[in-house]
Amino acid sequence: MVDVPGPVVVAILTRAPSRGGKSRLFAALDRSPDEALLSSLLLDTLDGVELPGATRVVVVEPADACEDVRAIIPANVRVVAQSVGGLGDRMRAAMAHLLGEGAAGVVLIGSDLPDITPAVIAEAVAYLTDDPESLVLGPSADGGYYLIAATRLPDVFEGIDWGGPHVLEQTRAIADSRRLRVHLLAAMRDVDTPDDLRSVVAPRTQTWWRRFSRATASRTTGPSTS
Repeated sequence: MVDVPGPVVVAILTRAPSRGGKSRLFAALDRSPDEALLSSLLLDTLDGVELPGATRVVVVEPADACEDVRAIIPANVRVVAQSVGGLGDRMRAAMAHLLGEGAAGVVLIGSDLPDITPAVIAEAVAYLTDDPESLVLGPSADGGYYLIAATRLPDVFEGIDWGGPHVLEQTRAIADSRRLRVHLLAAMRDVDTPDDLRSVVAPRTQTWWRRFSRATASRTTGPSTS
């Protein structure tokens, strides 16, 4: 652990499954947002980041949906509300809040990483342990990042074209301008497309996909006439 007060916190930034989300994914699946899939993604992600000695926190939007999330997650996982603003503002505020509470470091991820493993979180924590002044990023396939970790609030959330293909590149450039060392984890795909969803091996999300695939196949072929 980093040699400052408090535990390392793994924070999962999420929209409450009861309030929809992943609109592009569901559009590609030709169906309305499904709370069951969104819950599966969140719960599989939570399972994947459980690391001894680290505290898990779910950071929820909208703020009035915190109780909805508390009802579906393990009792030992904290729930806090996200702030208002754009993605960068909300990420910055979440890290600032948790570091301000005394966290030794914050590892911030999204809720669409069902195949993430504790080893990924452990590697991020190891970088922070060895180099507490640095920034850790986990590159994603779309040019962004799936993970950001630091022991102090990093000034890397402004001037980013969030949702574009250059988020990681822009973040690294800003970090370099701040003389902030960056450590990169292995790349990982979050779940943004049906192909991403098809490749998931985490149990809840995989079960949802199998049921969806069977239902879709049944609608396509229709009842047997033999």
